[in-house]
Amino acid sequence: MWQHSHHANILLLLLVIAGMTYDNLIISLGRLINEGSLLKLLNRLRFLLHDLLIPLLVVVAVKLASAAGVLWASKPILLSGSWTITFGLIGLALVTNFKHLELAPITFAGSLRYKPKKSQAPILTILIALLVGVAGFYIWREIQWPWMFMGTVVMLFGNALPTNIFGSLVGSAVDFVFILALLTTQIVLY
Repeated sequence: MWQHSHHANILLLLLVIAGMTYDNLIISLGRLINEGSLLKLLNRLRFLLHDLLIPLLVVVAVKLASAAGVLWASKPILLSGSWTITFGLIGLALVTNFKHLELAPITFAGSLRYKPKKSQAPILTILIALLVGVAGFYIWREIQWPWMFMGTVVMLFGNALPTNIFGSLVGSAVDFVFILALLTTQIVLY
């Protein structure tokens, strides 16, 4: 995709995909690495990458909406604003989530990973997903392409399922659907 269009939005998407791939890789390799300081460090990096990269989806969504011809997304002030929101969300995530992150090992369905000792609702992730969903809805209205919106809805509902019952596989699968929806939207628009 990058060789075809050289569009910066693809690079932002690739960064997010790399972070999500790393996240799933560490979860899947946890049992092989075993509990200890190395796995704890690798999991700490999972959370850092999440805080640094997932907010980039705000810019990606605005750029995709602009490319689809959505009027509000085509205003230069909105693109600048999306970068401001993105950096604000990164800073907020680092201060509220990562700075005081304490991890504890957890085993479920044969996988071993570290999770925060104090679990809190992923409000920033939900907010980002809602922003992406709104952009996806407007793209759907503008060019009759529902997949970015639908992928976001699938991801939100799938990640709302409790992992202590359904495990991490459902979350990984719906994240894959979400990223696939973003990539196909990128391909259609550029």
